[in-house]
Amino acid sequence: MQVDMDCLEKSGQDWNVRMKVILTRDELSRIDHDALKDVEDFQIEIEEDIIYFKSFLSTAEPWEDEPLEELLKGIKLEVEYRMMKLLNEEVD
Repeated sequence: MQVDMDCLEKSGQDWNVRMKVILTRDELSRIDHDALKDVEDFQIEIEEDIIYFKSFLSTAEPWEDEPLEELLKGIKLEVEYRMMKLLNEEVD
């Protein structure tokens, strides 16, 4: 599994973020597709062996006072964590 930021677009003071997850054939065969439909906080798009996690990031929120780079790292970690759960793999 490979997780990368695919798109970052500024919208006023906010950001539209899209993470791209590239899966191997084995991972794709093991993913829990029903649970994927119920992932909260993200819009999900699936294209063959790629899953896109779309999110809206408001830097005006008081709990999001970190620099943008740190917030993006956090989103990437969240996507990785959720993918591990969807693949039924051990999560630390």
